[in-house]
Amino acid sequence: MSITILTEKNSPKISKVKKEFNIFRVIAMKKGNLNIIEFFNKDGAFRGFGRDTKAAYKRAKRALKNYYK
Repeated sequence: MSITILTEKNSPKISKVKKEFNIFRVIAMKKGNLNIIEFFNKDGAFRGFGRDTKAAYKRAKRALKNYYK
C-alpha cells in the first residue's frame, strides 16, 4: 500500500475543491489494483474508490457533494 498527500501542484482540480468545501487534506492511496482518494474536512473523511485515480477522484467528489445536498 502506498500513500501520498496530493497538493495543488499535482492537480489544479484539487485547489478548486479545497476552496469550495473547505478541505484541508487530500490523500491518494494505492492498494493493489485499487486507487483511493480521500478528502478531509471538519465534517469527516470522504472516500472514493476506482481502478485509476481519475475514477477515484470523481467518486470522492460525488460523495462530498451528496453529503452537502
